[in-house]
Amino acid sequence: MRVGLTYNLKPDDAPDDAFEEFDSLETIEGLERALRAIGHEPVRLGWGPALVSSLRTVDAVFNIAEGIGGRGRESQVPALCEMLGVPCSGSGPLAIGLTLDKALAKLVAKAHGIATPWAMDSSFSLHPSSLRFPLFAKPSNEGSSMGITESSLCHDQQQLNATVNTLTKYGPVLIEEFLPGDEFTVGIIDGEVLAVMQVVPRVAEEHFIYSLDVKRDYTNRVDYKLVDAPDVADVALNIWRAFNLRDVARIDVRRDRDGIANFVEVNPLPGVHPINSDLVIMAKAAGSTHEQLIARIVASAERRWRG
Repeated sequence: MRVGLTYNLKPDDAPDDAFEEFDSLETIEGLERALRAIGHEPVRLGWGPALVSSLRTVDAVFNIAEGIGGRGRESQVPALCEMLGVPCSGSGPLAIGLTLDKALAKLVAKAHGIATPWAMDSSFSLHPSSLRFPLFAKPSNEGSSMGITESSLCHDQQQLNATVNTLTKYGPVLIEEFLPGDEFTVGIIDGEVLAVMQVVPRVAEEHFIYSLDVKRDYTNRVDYKLVDAPDVADVALNIWRAFNLRDVARIDVRRDRDGIANFVEVNPLPGVHPINSDLVIMAKAAGSTHEQLIARIVASAERRWRG
């Protein structure tokens, strides 16, 4: 089967974190190796207007494209595939659009009774009395920890105002109560938990933040360990079902001040770099190679396509 690869490549001269969500050439080459290993012919399609015609040259699409534009950018490729009737891996355009908007995602989670920290969008008036400091501020419509730094943790109104002012370059800012407990990320493939992975700082910190700087230097800053945490896995599975996700997703969970596992955010287009993506790291810790991980994702998609 000819499988088209849709993606956005990170420019060599990308400023700061402007294209942090985009992929490297190593990711694309790794996907090509994995697809060939299971008998498919990978075809690089990339992203952009040319997809309208090139999609008709493939049998299906393996999508990791982040897109360019507003809140619906990650939905562009799956929506186009849906319009043209081309089978596409991953979740549908509606689910992806909802998950990218972190404020809306939290509303959906709360509607399903899933614990998640109270929050507000910076477009509303700030009422400190309605939320308990410390608060955490981050871009509402970005991924890959874009805009998340040590200053995201705000202990008073002055810090909050300054951080929100800095983050407005990314668009709306989500302000939520800080979760001081352990940090986890959960991989799910075809509705089954791949692993629950705890992110443990190598140097003890009172308020650990899994920031962009930490992720870029993860080999020195954190340890990853697979843990048996059924309540964390349950939160992730409940999110999978609530958003009607498909094939693969990675869900971030953190414990609150009472030790309760809370939904933080969900990535239905998780990174699949052969070495440094969280999903790949946890898969390898669980005994799967990069190629086996991709094969499981493709197998899930193929079952849907046949159906």
